[in-house]
Amino acid sequence: MLSSGSRGNCIYVESDAVKIIIDSGLSVKELGRRLESIDRTPGELDAVFLTHEHSDHIGGVGPLVRKYSIPLYATNGTFQAGKKLGIVPVFNPIHSGDIVHLENLEIEPYTTSHDAQESIAYVIRCHNRKLGHATDMGIVTHQACEALKNSHVLLLESNHDVEMLDFGPYSWALKKRIKSDLGHLSNEACGELLSAVKHEHLQRVILMHLSQTNNHPEIAHVTALQALGSHTPILSLANQDQPTELIEV
Repeated sequence: MLSSGSRGNCIYVESDAVKIIIDSGLSVKELGRRLESIDRTPGELDAVFLTHEHSDHIGGVGPLVRKYSIPLYATNGTFQAGKKLGIVPVFNPIHSGDIVHLENLEIEPYTTSHDAQESIAYVIRCHNRKLGHATDMGIVTHQACEALKNSHVLLLESNHDVEMLDFGPYSWALKKRIKSDLGHLSNEACGELLSAVKHEHLQRVILMHLSQTNNHPEIAHVTALQALGSHTPILSLANQDQPTELIEV
């Protein structure tokens, strides 16, 4: 995880044959700095996949793909709504449920419930291993829950504590948006999802997209631990300002 939060999101995934990122709300310079911290460079990237068009997810994508001639994968809805993308060298439209094959990676998008045009999240498979990704969704649909089952690694949104949001500084309209079916997952909703998809072969859980205003890492962490119960995968939290270590699965 290179960055996670309202000031920029970016996830790095690699196999022995392919290197990709999901989203980039970071500037090209900042993305390069964070990739260098894990001994990678932007020029090595084989593809960029997008979840939706909000600026914290696509803010740095246009300059990145133009500078390094990187193919872009997104839904038509995201591409058309993403005015900040500008002209891109290669655009590959994708659809929920269609699997994209890049060498030995299988990248499968699924529909999410968010206030964006045709938003998606991803499941990625390689060598019988599975990574499940779930962020920027107001509710967990049956499709999302089914997509995430049997994952060895889970990247899950744990955006806000409901009480902190209710009594926090945001406007009523923004609170309503965040808590809506098209908003973001609370700690409790993340815990319910984790309870539904945990299994004995789950190795790692990373909580992401934590609000810096309406959440505390400790609350998110404890809620997820309670949801896991006797299951003991490694649990960690993504950081807005520093990348997490590379995880080998």
